[in-house]
Amino acid sequence: MIDRSMTTARRRHSCGTTQSSTAFTSVTLAIIALFSVTCAASPDPAPAPGPTVAASASPDPAPASGPTVAAHALFSYMENTANGPGHWGSLEPDWAICRDGKEQSPIDISKMEAAQDMGPLEYTYTAGDCTVQNQGHDFVLKWKEGNGKLTVEKKDYVLQQVHWHVPSEHTINGTRLDMEMHMVHQDSSKARAVLSVFFSKRQPGDPSKLLTGLEPYFKRLARKNNMDEDVTELVDPSPWVDKTSGYYRYEGSLTTPPCSEGVIWTIMSKVKHVKEEQVKLLDAVSVVCRW
Repeated sequence: MIDRSMTTARRRHSCGTTQSSTAFTSVTLAIIALFSVTCAASPDPAPAPGPTVAASASPDPAPASGPTVAAHALFSYMENTANGPGHWGSLEPDWAICRDGKEQSPIDISKMEAAQDMGPLEYTYTAGDCTVQNQGHDFVLKWKEGNGKLTVEKKDYVLQQVHWHVPSEHTINGTRLDMEMHMVHQDSSKARAVLSVFFSKRQPGDPSKLLTGLEPYFKRLARKNNMDEDVTELVDPSPWVDKTSGYYRYEGSLTTPPCSEGVIWTIMSKVKHVKEEQVKLLDAVSVVCRW
């Protein structure tokens, strides 16, 4: 793990999706960006010079799983409001780390250094029963019994849920992409590991089969805070992670209150395609503009 100067891409936005927001607060984080050694033949573009991250030899560019439904009702993404991001740390005693934490997420990734001992991403997922829920700020897909595992440093984390952020929370060289998917895992001690995938309308490719399959649920649950619906088909998250992609890794926090630190973040470097209609659908989770 290497100490390097980074910036925190705080959750401060104006209404509407953007790909160029740069409202950051400087912090110092211990961060690693690692990439699959199998991608050496055709690496993805690396971020341009900026704050430093680390990469492998072949670079490409419960409350345990997050806040409860009740907690979601207490905070907002709206800037300049009493419960907006700038005030999260004072809304609840247990949320003070949102203000005072030293390893807060999300971050801006803009520079990297080689980490020679990191190999391909290790994960195993299977098809399972799911429920889609509107949490007020986002849609979340939950596995009733957990699903498979993500292995980080010989430690297994079970997949608990997946949710989406419009626009992305993490940034590359100060640029937000259209959407970011978070696959939230936890181990037997309740420690968390999140695997993140970026989406862009500009990225060539086929529409996400996952999002296409879930569109009817998103439409029925839009603006119905705290409502959920069982998915009729088994959901297999295996295809959502591109085995040819490299990845960044660092230790940060939850991106929403209580902003707990010690979260291991794995951010895939390859960007996936998303349709504009899907972005709008996921952004319509609430009747109130979140950004």
